[in-house]
Amino acid sequence: MLAEDNVPDCESCGGCCAYSWEWPTFIGDWDGDGIMEHLKEDGRMRCNGNRCAALMGTLGESVFCSVYEHRPLVCREFTAGSDACHAVRAQLGLDRPEPEE
Repeated sequence: MLAEDNVPDCESCGGCCAYSWEWPTFIGDWDGDGIMEHLKEDGRMRCNGNRCAALMGTLGESVFCSVYEHRPLVCREFTAGSDACHAVRAQLGLDRPEPEE
């Protein structure tokens, strides 16, 4: 779902948390602190396929991050509505072409 300003509603998307098994990597000394060990592996978040193990719900409908308060820095810096956001959404079939007038 896109708002009028073409920014996706993150709680009905989840695409950034489900497109790469290697993406949610810890990049700071404290990154990953507060996240349960069973959700981490090899300096990154554990994934089930390409989906981060902390992502709960149905992709493209209703999702939430089970470690949101402690989520990795790379997740904190990902910007909803950015080119990267729309590229991920397009790759997953979540961005639909704008209707022609």
